[in-house]
Amino acid sequence: MNPFSYAEYQAIISHLKSTNILLDYRDINDDSDEFCVIRHDVEFSVERALNLARFEKNTLDISTSYLFQFRNNCYNICSDFNLKKVNEIVSLGHSVGLHLHFGMYDSSNRVQDYILQEADLFERISGIKIDRFSYHRPSAEILKQYIEVDSLINCYGKKYFHYFQQQPESILVKYYTDSRHIWQYGNPIDNQSKKVQLLTHPYSWTEEGYNNLDNFSSLLNEKSSQIKHSINDETSTFPKSLLD
Repeated sequence: MNPFSYAEYQAIISHLKSTNILLDYRDINDDSDEFCVIRHDVEFSVERALNLARFEKNTLDISTSYLFQFRNNCYNICSDFNLKKVNEIVSLGHSVGLHLHFGMYDSSNRVQDYILQEADLFERISGIKIDRFSYHRPSAEILKQYIEVDSLINCYGKKYFHYFQQQPESILVKYYTDSRHIWQYGNPIDNQSKKVQLLTHPYSWTEEGYNNLDNFSSLLNEKSSQIKHSINDETSTFPKSLLD
């Protein structure tokens, strides 16, 4: 079983189902004593996000959260091409939210206002109700605030996430993430905690499973093919010899 393959992901989900109750963020309250919430922050590839969403629905029979960046240089969430994919993810029973990029944040404004503005823009353009958000590469200062925003679920809120700078004696919520194409805080396939948040990044996951170098190589090939066909669709002068 290759790392970051769908087979490994299936094994992880099977284990989490045996140790936890898989719930959506909205189903958790202050009295919840057992849960596992699963989210996917979409960094580079809407296509890989859709593929994983299909696998979760059709093979694993689970519903999770997919959070997309409104400001991203690697994909345009506003394009009809990508909105069609995002809407299919919703139709599969998954939840969609905002993966907040702080690139346009002005420190003179309230963070809460910035989050609401970004979520509102995403919602207006996509037509999808946005009720949750996560941060893209958040600072420690942001994480330790556990920011609350009216009508929105902060996936780094106190009920779902435990921030610490030094390892505490007990962790209120165990956090697993595949950031940097490695499991930074332990592998969820070994989980024994009763409160868990699992974060994955769909660009890391493929049916075959790749190491970091091969994964980025395959991702670049996919993106190159996509942009070639996009340009070809918009002009009759694109050399057909350049198409895959």
